[in-house]
Amino acid sequence: MIDKIYKPVSANSLALFRILFGVIMLWEVYRYFHYGWIERYWVRPAINFTYEGFSWVTPLSAEGMTFLFVVMGVLALFVTIGFMYRFSAALLFVIFSYTFLLEQARYLNHFYLVMLISFLMIFLPAHNKYSVDSYLFRSNRSKWVPKWTVLILQFQIGIVYLFGGIAKLNRDWLSGSPMDMWLPRRSDFPLIGSLFEHYETALIMSYSGLILDLVAFPLLMVRKTRPWIFAGLILFHFMNDRIFTIGIFPWFMIGALTIYLPTTWPKDLYRYLTTLSPTRKQMWISVALLGGLTGSWFHESIALVPFTISAIIMVILVWDFLVNPAEETHLTFEEPGFQKSGWVTAGLALWIFIQITLPMRHTLIPGNPSWTEEGHRFAWHMKLRSKSCVEQFYLLDRESGEKQAINGMPFLESWQRSKVSARPQLVVQYASFLSKIYNNQPVYADIRCSLNGREERKLIDPNRDLTQVTFKDWKQNDWIFRYE
Repeated sequence: MIDKIYKPVSANSLALFRILFGVIMLWEVYRYFHYGWIERYWVRPAINFTYEGFSWVTPLSAEGMTFLFVVMGVLALFVTIGFMYRFSAALLFVIFSYTFLLEQARYLNHFYLVMLISFLMIFLPAHNKYSVDSYLFRSNRSKWVPKWTVLILQFQIGIVYLFGGIAKLNRDWLSGSPMDMWLPRRSDFPLIGSLFEHYETALIMSYSGLILDLVAFPLLMVRKTRPWIFAGLILFHFMNDRIFTIGIFPWFMIGALTIYLPTTWPKDLYRYLTTLSPTRKQMWISVALLGGLTGSWFHESIALVPFTISAIIMVILVWDFLVNPAEETHLTFEEPGFQKSGWVTAGLALWIFIQITLPMRHTLIPGNPSWTEEGHRFAWHMKLRSKSCVEQFYLLDRESGEKQAINGMPFLESWQRSKVSARPQLVVQYASFLSKIYNNQPVYADIRCSLNGREERKLIDPNRDLTQVTFKDWKQNDWIFRYE
């Protein structure tokens, strides 16, 4: 078994994955400049909510954050073209992780996934083909990579689907909630929007998403089922982009599906297309245009990255259905295999162990993680809840013993307010911030929330001084209420 993961496979697939990742990151950096997000998220806020153990991570000045994103864009470009690849990938991981850790109120699973992938890319020889490094330095030039470099990416992408499906095995999702709350808001969806107002549609989409997530990983690994699940996932991500508008995530996940193809697929596809007659080439150009326009329609605009990914993926999908060989071809091995490394094997085992156990930690904590937030992050709990809250914070006057209500949620940006009141770990940080502003007075909060349309209930103990409690993500917090 260990010998198989060191078997040589074509470097083409891994190199194309590197290009995809670099382009997606470059697009993401562009989006921050285009929409003014650097100022919105790092300059205007009076407080940024950090992760436990990372309170020392703070934003740079406005000029510093702008410069940092410029550097990140340059590094993304370097990763794309494979220039100073190892250094560029490592620094890209460090800078992106820094921006991730700056603001917990912006936690998204796809940010976490990007951080994980960028870490893995440091150790993968993704610059052996189609790179500046391979052109400049003979030592970086190779037709082959060890099979584990592809398998670890297949695993990392696969568990996003798998644990996303496992997380959906809960009472609310199986009853059609919160889809039944979200879909009616998108009744303007062309052609089928009127169906979104019906409860049955919410059930169908809930169970379709559940089944797709649960079967995606295993079916992508089997040649006979791969094109079918490939097609289903493409439509799934198209719909997610149109309904939820979730940034780069759908497009990265669509492009990442290519890592499940035979590692020779770029060369096989190129060889096939270049040997076609002019008439048949025009047909494949039409397929690409149709794919690009379809992706743009779901994206609700013609943007370069979505159009290009959609065009390419449509060609790959049709080719995989009709032409792609069942086994990898053109592998004339020039070497018997890569030398086994105990460090690599141990590192892979540790990574897999962490990626399997971390998303399951909430099963050891009583209560619903969508309510308590304990074990909710880093667990691929995606689009599982609609949580609305009303809150009232109080300061305690030590001399009189009376509580004084705080008007609204001062010092917070609008995008922070709804996140803070619904997440106990952010409530604690906000309470500590308020206490420092108001002469270190104790802070209390009466917060009532509704989860997936249920009746409002108290989220936390209103009689606990929030400046004297801490939030532990891996254990039960006695100041958070939990319900059956």
